Formats: sequence, C-alpha cells, structure tokens
Amino acid sequence: MHEQFSAKRLVQLKVRHPDAEVLAHAEGDEADFIAFTTGIIQRAVESPAKTLVIATEDGVFHQIRQLAPDKELIQAPGIDESCACNQCPYMRLNNLQKLYLCLRDLKPEGTLDEQTRLRALELMLELS
Repeated sequence: MHEQFSAKRLVQLKVRHPDAEVLAHAEGDEADFIAFTTGIIQRAVESPAKTLVIATEDGVFHQIRQLAPDKELIQAPGIDESCACNQCPYMRLNNLQKLYLCLRDLKPEGTLDEQTRLRALELMLELS
C-alpha cells in the first residue's frame, strides 16, 4: 500500500510546509517519525508541530482530529491525482477474526525475499 505514496510529491509538500512533521508507517522513506497506527496517533498529539503530514490509512485522521483538534492535517500525496493511497481498500479488508484465522491456519501464506524480510524485522525491532 504505502509504496503508492509519492516520495517526490511528499518532498514538494514538505517544501511548501517546512514546519510540518511527516508521520508514516514503517514503509515511509521521507518520514520524520515512523511508527504503527497507535504510535502515529500518539506522536500527532504530542508533536510540537502545528501541521502534520500523515502517510497512512485515512481512518487514523478521524482519531487524530478528535485528540488534537488544533492540528492541521495533510494527507500524504499519492503518485498522481488518481491515487488516494490513504483510502486503501486492502486495509479495510482486515479484521480481528481474519487475523485469528490466519494465525490459526497459517493461511494465506505471504512470502518475501530475504532482503525485504530482514529489513522488515529490523524495522519492527527498532519500533518495539
């Protein structure tokens, strides 16, 4: 999902909003702060920045608006105007029951090349 956010357009957005802090999931390369959903929300509330660029699924925006109504929230840009990366239909397919079944049955199986797997583990350990 997050590969669809445009690094080039994000840099351009940062130039237009130099005081903004960019919050993203672990996949975000141009982020000032990288975390999973709870960490992004917590950082948004605690950040001294008044403007935040958020690179994650848009359900997070509602929670941040409730907890930090004084912050200006900007959605990270997609590759082009046709991309609404923050409205990811795949994220909305996940739920606790499906997660439970996946862990119980070990299906569906996802595979990664070794370099990606190791990088993902490194990021998870850094965030824990």
